[in-house]
Amino acid sequence: MFAHDVLKTIYSPVRAFEDIVRKPDIKGPLFILLLVLIVTAGLQYASATKVSDEEPMISRDEWTESVTWIAQWTSNGELARDADEILGNYSFASFVANNATAWMKLTGIGSFNCSSQTGYERLSFWIKWGHQDEMSDVPNATLKVSSGNGDDFFELDIGSKLSNSSAEWRIVKADLGPNSEGWVDLGSPKWENITGLELRLIWPSPANLTMKLDDLYFAKFAPLTVYFFTGWFGSVMTSALGFFILWGLYGGALLLVIKLVFGEKVGAWKTLFVVVGYLFSVRIVYLVVTVVLLSALPNIRLENLAQVWYPTLPYQVMLYSSFVTDVWMAALCAIAVRSYYSFTWKKAIGIAVLAGLLTFTLRPLIPI
Repeated sequence: MFAHDVLKTIYSPVRAFEDIVRKPDIKGPLFILLLVLIVTAGLQYASATKVSDEEPMISRDEWTESVTWIAQWTSNGELARDADEILGNYSFASFVANNATAWMKLTGIGSFNCSSQTGYERLSFWIKWGHQDEMSDVPNATLKVSSGNGDDFFELDIGSKLSNSSAEWRIVKADLGPNSEGWVDLGSPKWENITGLELRLIWPSPANLTMKLDDLYFAKFAPLTVYFFTGWFGSVMTSALGFFILWGLYGGALLLVIKLVFGEKVGAWKTLFVVVGYLFSVRIVYLVVTVVLLSALPNIRLENLAQVWYPTLPYQVMLYSSFVTDVWMAALCAIAVRSYYSFTWKKAIGIAVLAGLLTFTLRPLIPI
């Protein structure tokens, strides 16, 4: 019976609340809560399958941290581990005297497949450059990744990614693979067999130069589903707590408006709270619609979420649908109040609007 009452609040709310007021049942709001949690979990999983994030290689930062890797680096300057770091305890640095170029090359890393979505899709590192003239312009900068025996390269201009100030770390993230942009082939390199890399900075005239590298690693992209499975229980509990807090907030706002603003007797407030719980059936519809809209969005990397998703029609509809839900709940609230207190439609609507506005104002203060 209570499940039918919940469904009827969607397609026949006047009849539904007439029945609910005659025989209020706490099982109805609890059934709504159960459905909300199920659909919320589905929404979070669907979102996790759409969004991918960077997944670094296991030995992240080892190439610029471990002393055993110094032998695999070559440079046109003096190589050293440096305590100026971003991650771990050290960075690797090259100090070059009286030269217009500073370069560092890493070989002997093995073979990395960067040819498809199942392989590595990005090379990431932090870089800092130094020049004896602190006002020096940003150097020309290139990144090369070598293929095979090291005679064939892919080359990328990364000058725009560097800091415009010396002695300032800047992160560089270079997408890899046949669909990545900006790379120039030198020889006959193959993305499925990347075996080394080289970074080169060039200034117009000779000077004392410094180049430091840290947190250097290859990365893949993986859907956020792994975080869903590890944190789903906490997420569900948070959603449940938020549901109860919002239920109490809406019911409390309704009581205050009825008693203090309109001067009416509240009556059995426990029964009123049960009736208020049925308003949240609208939340189920909102979540289902959100899942449908989410399915129309493209798969995306987390870092590009704002640029790709936000301008799309489905995402904009998702944003505005939350306001539609608030208006719909206020409409159901008016119906519920009129059925419960036998108020006129005018008074019921006034109470519902004020209670809805009060709830909307206080909701951002809920720490959920």
